[in-house]
Amino acid sequence: MSQHNDPDVARLYHMHSSHLRCRVSDTPADTDRYPLHFRTYMGSTRVDLPGQDFALQGSLGELLERRVSIREFLLKPLALEVVGRLLYTSYGLREAQEGASRRSTDRPVPSAGGLYPLELYVATQAVTGLPDGVYHYDARAHQLELRRMGRVHEELAGIVLGQTMLHDANLLIVITAIFQRTMWKYGQRGYRYIWLDAGHVGQNLYLAAAALGLGPVAIGGFFDDDLNRLLELPRDEEEAVYAICVGQPKEHPDSSTDVGF
Repeated sequence: MSQHNDPDVARLYHMHSSHLRCRVSDTPADTDRYPLHFRTYMGSTRVDLPGQDFALQGSLGELLERRVSIREFLLKPLALEVVGRLLYTSYGLREAQEGASRRSTDRPVPSAGGLYPLELYVATQAVTGLPDGVYHYDARAHQLELRRMGRVHEELAGIVLGQTMLHDANLLIVITAIFQRTMWKYGQRGYRYIWLDAGHVGQNLYLAAAALGLGPVAIGGFFDDDLNRLLELPRDEEEAVYAICVGQPKEHPDSSTDVGF
């Protein structure tokens, strides 16, 4: 419920996207039209990523026990292979098959209708063999596409409401959504599904980071327009919805406070 004088649009949306016995939330009439299933930036400089595998250390129980948010990092070189494995195990493309009506994908997370509306962008610093910059993860090719050259972590720290731990983190992984990928099929209800998808990817990132000896912390607060502009996202088509800061812990993860956002 809204605690201010602003309209409680969250509650209104929840009501209007609810399934009721007398009404199922709307679906678009033109289900033959849907956006491209993958984002690519033609002409971008590309970097091949190693680590296209699931070679993570530790059982699921061990990783769940070790999963914790980290806010103190030691900035030092991070292997490119670790970055590649982190991205692949979180949202990589395990298999692609040509379907009768669209290209279906298989990734290590569930997604409503198998539509996978999310994209990953990575702001990097001190990654071995990779110039500092902002990259888009092309899951089909397991490559990074350069979007912006140079270190942007200080600028990003301001965009994420002054969370200064970002200064010493190797990566900020931003999860974006192309909403129409899901909403063409599920209508207003589909907006809910997209946030569920983002949560699935966020947990994968946390568990993979734990397996790789890295420290993650979730970030949900940021200036939306500023972050979208920094990533150079296509306007009115794709937006940032979630971010995970990833670095090399200054202390043992057990000594950190598990507080994200």
